[in-house]
Amino acid sequence: MILTNKKRIEDFIKKGWWGEDTLYSLFQEALSACGDQEALVDPENRFVITGDDPKRLSFNEINGLVESYATTFYEQGLRKDDIAIIQLPNVVELPIVYLALSKLGIICSPIPMQYGAYEITNIIHETNPKAFISIATFSGTDHAKQFSSVFNNSELKFSLGEVDGFIDLNASKSEIGIMEAQQLHAKDNPITADDIFTICWTSGTTGTPKGVPRSHNLWLPMAKAAAFVSETEEGDTLLNPFPMINMASIGGFLFNWLLCKGKLVQHHPFDLNVFLTQISTESVKYTIAPPAIMNMLLNNPAILDQQDLSSLRCIGCGGAPLSEWMVETFQKKYDLTVQNIFGSNEGASLLSARNEIEDPSLRAKYFPRFGVDGLDWSNPVSKLVKTKLVSVETNEEIFEPEKPGELLISGATVFDGYWNAPDANEEVFDEDGYFRTGDLFEISPDDTQKKYYKFCGRCKDLIIRGGMNISPEELDNLLSSHPKMLEVAVTGYDDEILGEKVGVVAVVAEGETLTLDEVNDFLKDKQIAKYKMPEDLRVIDVLPKNPVGKVLRRELKDLFN
Repeated sequence: MILTNKKRIEDFIKKGWWGEDTLYSLFQEALSACGDQEALVDPENRFVITGDDPKRLSFNEINGLVESYATTFYEQGLRKDDIAIIQLPNVVELPIVYLALSKLGIICSPIPMQYGAYEITNIIHETNPKAFISIATFSGTDHAKQFSSVFNNSELKFSLGEVDGFIDLNASKSEIGIMEAQQLHAKDNPITADDIFTICWTSGTTGTPKGVPRSHNLWLPMAKAAAFVSETEEGDTLLNPFPMINMASIGGFLFNWLLCKGKLVQHHPFDLNVFLTQISTESVKYTIAPPAIMNMLLNNPAILDQQDLSSLRCIGCGGAPLSEWMVETFQKKYDLTVQNIFGSNEGASLLSARNEIEDPSLRAKYFPRFGVDGLDWSNPVSKLVKTKLVSVETNEEIFEPEKPGELLISGATVFDGYWNAPDANEEVFDEDGYFRTGDLFEISPDDTQKKYYKFCGRCKDLIIRGGMNISPEELDNLLSSHPKMLEVAVTGYDDEILGEKVGVVAVVAEGETLTLDEVNDFLKDKQIAKYKMPEDLRVIDVLPKNPVGKVLRRELKDLFN
């Protein structure tokens, strides 16, 4: 399935912004160049996660599994443009599943391991998938089995490990003739770089989770930008600690790994001791970590002193504003470059790298103004996008420093629109085709050339808890039917470790009392993901609202300080 904006595709190809590379073609190039090279490594704690031993695979060994998986998918009837929902942890099989599906042109829709039946049911409704791919055991629980009944429309079900009603990918054996038929089918029905590769899920700027379709051509500019920031060299070892389901890991690691023909080391779930040990033992050149972890490491120097991090060239950091103290201390005391990253599944991309902003204190708080006439940057993505700031109140473009406005972006990284969501798409694109990011920036006052953007906050009230996006509106809607609540609003509040936590503010019926346990028991019955569960509750007499009746969530945050 090719993204629909043909004029846009033709324009970007003509400009040389898009080409013919796909995930699978990049893999074939790496396979041809260095087939015997070790290329993919499991988390060293895989046994705790999945109950079986960690694996280390060469490109040749990966190819054998890609062919096996692709043959199984083909034999069971999956074909180009079918959609497969994937719920797998960061084990070696996840990139292999991506490669096998991409070879056949099957659209990958990855979801977090934390998603429960509620979220999965909504995604099934949105995508009408032909397959579900999961894992038998995850962290000591029967994972895939619990969702078997959710897929009740004759979807094909595949698993890593034995599960009743599922096809075990690692045990499935196909006849030679079937594999040859699969290979012939793939040859006769080649995928293109403009075909949709993934539908990732995000709360975006419009509330409830929405699908973000991205083609191979949409992914490659982001991957090349990540390669620039990480200063990736051929054969590098990359450590991926974030779930391989979104921009940070698919663009920053999956594609980047194949571009550099290097080694990809997987990590899951985030465990600081395992993470640091992997950096040392695998001689990792590049990885990423959230700001809270980086701050915590500097506040506990004994942890850093016990580890050999000398192999690290640099480390990416984002998802929340960076501390100038943190970036400067790592650079000056530990000779470690912290690169400042701002991005989204939709394709927003601002990357503050040392080779463009040497001063660590500036790099911590500012981003290059990519895609602005008169400003030239060396990061290749800066040539592929246009950005501007507009007033939230008047929608007029802002050119003066220190005036916050919403960041809008267009170009070769930006998606065409949310999956099956025409109303939302009307809202998030302006009349010139710029995507409204929902994030507030201002032009820096610290330089005469107005070269930098500074992040100021979010236009809307998305909660980001430990790197996971949570829509307060979604929780509002679920809780609105609670029998004790007259009114309810959910907000995020600051947390040093997670960035934000989830708080509930409720107005209860006369004579009623309400506890946090009651709120969470109600939500558990809805089978929502655990990471969305509220962690604090305030009961008040009336919710603060503006003159037109909209709840003022920013005022609610003060209740949790």
